[in-house]
Amino acid sequence: MPLIDPTAAQSPITHFYHYQSYCKKYFTDMLRDQMLHFSHPHNVNDPWDCKPWFDCRPMLEDPEKREAAIEFFNRALPPKTLNDPRRPLYENRLRTSDEVMKKGMATFSTIFAKELSTRRIYCLTPFSDNTLMWSHYANSHKGICLEFANNNHLIRHARAVRYKNNYPVWTPQSYGPGNDANVLDLLLTKAMDWCYEREWRIIASAVDGPTKLHNHDFVSLPLGALSAIIIGCENKEHPEIIEIVKAHQPGLTIKWAVRVPNVYKLTISDKPDFDGA
Repeated sequence: MPLIDPTAAQSPITHFYHYQSYCKKYFTDMLRDQMLHFSHPHNVNDPWDCKPWFDCRPMLEDPEKREAAIEFFNRALPPKTLNDPRRPLYENRLRTSDEVMKKGMATFSTIFAKELSTRRIYCLTPFSDNTLMWSHYANSHKGICLEFANNNHLIRHARAVRYKNNYPVWTPQSYGPGNDANVLDLLLTKAMDWCYEREWRIIASAVDGPTKLHNHDFVSLPLGALSAIIIGCENKEHPEIIEIVKAHQPGLTIKWAVRVPNVYKLTISDKPDFDGA
C-alpha cells in the first residue's frame, strides 16, 4: 500500500500559490464565474509525470507475482473474452513467455494512462517569490500569481507531491482501476529534479464533492478562497488587471512581485517597484 501524504488541511502552510500567464478572458471568467481551470494530466511539462509505466520485472522474477498479474488482467475483462476458448492459451503464454508478459504490461500501461486522463490537476506551491517559477509558469514574469488561503474545502484537499531519485517500481495489481487511494500515488510522484517547486496538487474528477469537475476542466472556487492577485515584475498589463478586479471582485487584494535592489531576489509588496506604476 503506497504512502499518501496528508492533505493541506493537516499542513501548517497558511497560503498556497499558482503561477500562470495572464490572459484577459481567462482571468475575467475566473473572477466573474468563480471557477478554476484544472489541467489535463497529460499536458504537464515533465514527460514522466502522470504517465506511469508499469514494471514487469517483479513478474518476470517471481512466479507468484506473475500469477497475480494475470489474475488482475482477467478481472478487467468482460465474460465474453474470459470464456473465449483461446483465452487459456494466451494466459499460458503470459506464464511462459517473458516477451508476451512485457507486451501485456506495455498495453496495460497505455490503457491505464487513458484512465488517468479522466482526472484533472491544479498545481500549487507555498512560494510566491520563486524566480524560476515566475520565469517558467508566469510568462517570464509578465504573468500573474494567484494566492489562495488554506481555509476552505477546496485548497485543503491539496496533497504534497513526493520527489524520487529513482523511478518507482509500479505493478498493475496495486494501482489498477478501483484502487482510487493508490491511484493518487501515480499522480503525486515526480523526479527529484523538480523538488525546488515544493508542489502540491488538487486532484479533481467527476465524483461529487468539493473537487468535482464541471464542463470537464473546471472546479468551483469557494468564496474567499482566492485571497490576492500578485502581478509579475515585468507585467505591462497591470492597469487592465486592476480594472478587471475592481469590476468583478473589488475587495480582492492586489500585490506586486518586486525586484530587490542589488540582489537577485524578488519580494512580494503591496506597491509596484519603480517600473510598475
